[in-house]
Amino acid sequence: MGRRRRSEVIATRAINGLSRPGLVPHPLAPSLGARVEGRTVLVTGASSGIGRGLAVRLGAAGATVLVTARRGDELDQVVGEIEAAGGSAFALPADLSTEDGVDELADKVLAEHGTPHVLVNNAGRSIRRSIARSEHRLHDYERAMQINYLGAVGITLRMLPGMRERRSGHVLTSSSIGVTADLPRFSAYIGSKAALEAFCRVAAVECLADGVRFTTVHLPLVDTEMIGPSGWSFSALTVDEAVDMMVDGLRRRPREVNSPLGTLTRAGLQLMPERTRRSLHLFHRWVPDSPAARETE
Repeated sequence: MGRRRRSEVIATRAINGLSRPGLVPHPLAPSLGARVEGRTVLVTGASSGIGRGLAVRLGAAGATVLVTARRGDELDQVVGEIEAAGGSAFALPADLSTEDGVDELADKVLAEHGTPHVLVNNAGRSIRRSIARSEHRLHDYERAMQINYLGAVGITLRMLPGMRERRSGHVLTSSSIGVTADLPRFSAYIGSKAALEAFCRVAAVECLADGVRFTTVHLPLVDTEMIGPSGWSFSALTVDEAVDMMVDGLRRRPREVNSPLGTLTRAGLQLMPERTRRSLHLFHRWVPDSPAARETE
């Protein structure tokens, strides 16, 4: 094995190991049931993957779970699974990539269920494509912003007035390790998630006296259907591991939840910015674009 190949193997193992959640036990933190039992939780992007796994976990913990996504048949399956286990859930199909879709969902939630106690902004789309291959692909950025940023902001804006009036609420947002690590080849996705995080930080400041908390979960890549076209060569988190990170955010309600890799990379960018950027650049040169990104439309 050549020197470069050995270095790549070592780097791959380090990235894979540090990407695992590494959650620290918090025995004094309330349980998930203590946070959500008897309360209403709206979960976007709940037809599959992380959203579905979290919805099932919430239902088992005693929450009334409102699940939304575009695929109504799959939402019905999620509701059936929750109800079969003795929980309560309702399917609310919606397309959050349009303003009308956001408003239709919000109107239905508020009219039929009232303001949820917890909003989970989980719906999203991702793409791995270098900026060099994006010269004529502004639509990639527009699509990412539409669902990852505007959809999440739109539904949050509609739920916040009721939370503030009630003087309690929690907005949990799934984001990416790429926002903390400036991960190359994900500029469209990371840009949209960074914008959403900026909105949540401002909202957290404005709502501080109203009892509404905001938590962002910086997830590494997760083994869901969303990453299928990316051709990612590193090990991804299982859905259960990702749901564990989301549950940690619901239990402790911190400002953010991170993986060891995200924390380490953020520290490197702050303490050794040039060296860390060079390392990220080497990573960029080492890992090619996904097969889907190399295809032309």
